[in-house]
Amino acid sequence: MMARLDYSSARQSSHLQESPPANLSEIEVQARLFSGAYGSRWRTTRGEMVKVVHFGEWNRESGPDFKGVLFRFEKGGEKIGDLEVDWDARDWERHGHATNPAFASVQLQLFVSHPVETAFARTVDHREVAQARLEIEGVGVSSSPSISQPVDLKSARVMIDEAAEFRLRAKHSAFESASALHGPERALFYTLASGLGYKNNSTPFLLAAQRIGLRDAGSSVGEALLFGVAGFLEPRSFDDADEITRRYLKPLWDHWWTVRDALSRLVLPSSIWKMSGLRPSNHPHRRLGALFALARDFNDLQVAIRNEGSNGFLRFFETLSHPYWSHHWNLRAAKLGRSMALVGADRAGDLMINALLPSMPLELARHESAARRGPYPSGRVLKACEWLVGADAPLLRRTAKDHQGLLQLFSDFSSMTALEAWTKIRGASFNL
Repeated sequence: MMARLDYSSARQSSHLQESPPANLSEIEVQARLFSGAYGSRWRTTRGEMVKVVHFGEWNRESGPDFKGVLFRFEKGGEKIGDLEVDWDARDWERHGHATNPAFASVQLQLFVSHPVETAFARTVDHREVAQARLEIEGVGVSSSPSISQPVDLKSARVMIDEAAEFRLRAKHSAFESASALHGPERALFYTLASGLGYKNNSTPFLLAAQRIGLRDAGSSVGEALLFGVAGFLEPRSFDDADEITRRYLKPLWDHWWTVRDALSRLVLPSSIWKMSGLRPSNHPHRRLGALFALARDFNDLQVAIRNEGSNGFLRFFETLSHPYWSHHWNLRAAKLGRSMALVGADRAGDLMINALLPSMPLELARHESAARRGPYPSGRVLKACEWLVGADAPLLRRTAKDHQGLLQLFSDFSSMTALEAWTKIRGASFNL
């Protein structure tokens, strides 16, 4: 009987003392939940499994966060009701939900932080509301171990391979959950939208994609809807613009003006956007133009993937263009002297690794990840190499799979030395 390393158990033991990230906003938790990032099945505090079959309507008014949700309870069967998402289990009482008739139809409260003392949720008519915790990982107590204890190259290779496999399975599972909730096309669109926002603006891009939807985003008025909901159609942006930009903005304004009152509750707050410290090509204005172009040509993307797989995916983004955004960095910038790629090769490669591969059958995704050359190493990948073996090691970061494994390892175990991490991973095994 052969022993197999159990990376999942090893990383769980390293995360035991972590707290959920305090900088996550409630709207970000809702967006990630709706996208399927946290799965769709949870165990309640009473020990019963519950699944969200369909999220119903995402409520932007007062009242529960999701209305008309289809639940499937392990013991109670299917129920239609509302879903409330709170940061702390005690927020049900703190926010007055127990005495508010608007929350009388809530069937499930999902919470992030569990208090030491028991917290119950009941409706105004004294019906108990099922509760379940969202497992959202935080950041380790220390991200810089004081003593460097690297491992040898052979051990490092095993660690990278195990971490890469775990990361791929986790992303594949998240895509499967999203696909079950929204269908594979919308699941891929949401994942790509989040990726186009890059690390600084992934949440507002995901929210914009969710609030407009794939069909409307790719329609003739999709660009107006996306820019309007993003909060980018301001009088100042039109008044201060040059003639070329005014011609571009006018049809967007003409449509948004007719619907903005009806859609005002969907407009994202300006505080959610991060505009500083970005490369010009990564400006949210330009990225949102790329999101519209992606939605507009989404059928072409699906054909490219169906016919040529990941090569077709990369070629699609290589040729993706926009009459305005292929020549502008943002709404206030002058026209560029030459056309620039709407989505650069590096970003397209990242989207392939983080969005396309998780949507593929696992065996095919494994092959693609191991066969694809890794991107130019980020600072985090180089830091992970140094943590793992004491110095940069190009042999350990040749493929996309290697990069994914290094990123996962550093995320999970950088609060300890590499040798301590290897001891945990090697110690967690099961028999095949």
